[in-house]
Amino acid sequence: MKSKFPKKFKVIAVFLTVLLMPAAVVIAAYKTHTEIDSGLFFKTFPNLLGTKLDGCDVCHVRTTAPPPGEKGKSAVVLSSCDSCHVITDYGGEKGETLNAFGRDYMKAGRDTAAFTAIAELDSDSDTLSNAAELKAGTNPGDPKSLPDMKPAPYVVFSLKDLIEKGVSIKEQTIFVNVTKSKDGDSYSDMRGFLLMDALEAAGVSDSAQSVDVISLDGYETTFSIDQLRRSYKQAVPVFGFDKETFGECGWVRYGSKNLQEGVPLPDANVLMTFEINGEAYAPAKIDENDRLVGAGPFRLVAPQMKNPGSPDISSKATGSCVEKTPEIYRYNKSYEKNSDYCVKAVVAIRVNPMPAGTMDINWSHYAEKADSGNKIVVFGALKR
Repeated sequence: MKSKFPKKFKVIAVFLTVLLMPAAVVIAAYKTHTEIDSGLFFKTFPNLLGTKLDGCDVCHVRTTAPPPGEKGKSAVVLSSCDSCHVITDYGGEKGETLNAFGRDYMKAGRDTAAFTAIAELDSDSDTLSNAAELKAGTNPGDPKSLPDMKPAPYVVFSLKDLIEKGVSIKEQTIFVNVTKSKDGDSYSDMRGFLLMDALEAAGVSDSAQSVDVISLDGYETTFSIDQLRRSYKQAVPVFGFDKETFGECGWVRYGSKNLQEGVPLPDANVLMTFEINGEAYAPAKIDENDRLVGAGPFRLVAPQMKNPGSPDISSKATGSCVEKTPEIYRYNKSYEKNSDYCVKAVVAIRVNPMPAGTMDINWSHYAEKADSGNKIVVFGALKR
């Protein structure tokens, strides 16, 4: 499909009929999550698979709090994924992450029969029954999602589009600290473009407050516009914890060619990357086990934003490896785990708040149609 986007980055408002639209791709609500509920939902409503109701927002709340990585007190509306983590990390119960529709579903038995039992309820008190909203393709757990709303304006861009628009390609060395991933902590040379540069080229509205970066598997994380405009200090690299040096317990990957003993890494920005250590990412897909495989074509990488620091061994490391590791480099929950807000396989970006009278587009369908997923769809608070 030829894009009209490179010439003028035109914002296109479209009216999509998504409820009965056959899904071009199976992108279920955060498919790598272990909860059973999305499977039960799509068993009951198979026609909603691959629509804008194919996401965690159907049952989960979006709370207002500082976004991940924010060390100030500035608060925005977080994605449902970030909201769940914020609520549970601060002592809340899992049930507190549910919206009204999710709570009604849980009370009715948390099974396929529960959806029938609550069909005639109006969970979100917007005068429409749950059944009517699901038929119309609107969210029965969100009173701001109504059938008479129009899909938000959107644009689609590829790397070629951005280059033609004059958006600069950046190279940055970034340290990423993980919690338990087998990939381990890493120092890598990243190549990509500043997310804020791409958003400005795409026509982000002056009223925009935040963005939700969305992965192929449905995972979302939120950044404030202020975060995207900043650069961040990084720490001095720590050497000696790769497998070659530290043996089977080694967990750090030193892929960067720009590391110097005792010299802090250069300041870094939130970057939409397409290469790591000189190689393009493998195209991502959802495998037969519902796992995300691959990170490309685009991966959002954010440096440590609050407390730039050193590697620490995985929370899943064996006791013998922990004992071998100097105490300062043992797993420490307080170390900033910026992998939590790095997003693999980015296919869509929601710009908040939505323009008045609009709601989510069917981003999963459109992103797949956009040249086999090699582009990113941006929707929401864009200049018309």
